[in-house]
Amino acid sequence: MIDIWISFSSGMKASLIITAFLMIGITLIGLRVKKLSYADVPGGIILVAVMAVQMFNNMMEDFFKKYWKQFTPYMFTIFLFLGFANTASLVGLATPLSNFTIAISFSALAFGSIQILALIVNKPIKRAKSLMEPHPLFLPINLIGEMSTPFAMGLRLFGNMLSGAIIGIIIYGLLQWVGVVFGALLIHPIFDIFFGLIQAYVYTILFTIFLSMAVED
Repeated sequence: MIDIWISFSSGMKASLIITAFLMIGITLIGLRVKKLSYADVPGGIILVAVMAVQMFNNMMEDFFKKYWKQFTPYMFTIFLFLGFANTASLVGLATPLSNFTIAISFSALAFGSIQILALIVNKPIKRAKSLMEPHPLFLPINLIGEMSTPFAMGLRLFGNMLSGAIIGIIIYGLLQWVGVVFGALLIHPIFDIFFGLIQAYVYTILFTIFLSMAVED
């Protein structure tokens, strides 16, 4: 078991640690929320969790008119993972999405999710008709678009996270070189949080838009 763990890349190790942390954390929060009655006023982390879920529900309802309840937990899970993964360097972990393989796996996730869920919701015949709009001759072009979009989303994650890390390192090094130690220590978490959360939000929104277009009229 130890040999298997050692063989993993730093990005894969960070991904597994983040996944385990989220599974345990969300389970504990869920158990505490389940014990609340309607008269109870949540506080602390429970209040933050409830407000975050409510805000995300409202946002997803704007995209999915009919199926937002079914897809919101899935999209929220992706957003949480990306949010923690993109800011993992704050706690000394590698940033998973700066690994090309992991970034491309998110392309496969987006592509597979969109196609499978569209087939389940719209049925194969209706899905096939939608891919041939406005004319059957457009089928090859539509198929290219279906494949290129999620691929570009994964590359976008990889490129933005890598470029953000490089820019942060450059600024960090320049500030240290001129002797501004406090600024150097401050700029690192600011860049990690700002770039990381922005990219998690953008990916989730793009994923949501394309999924909603595929499953709803």
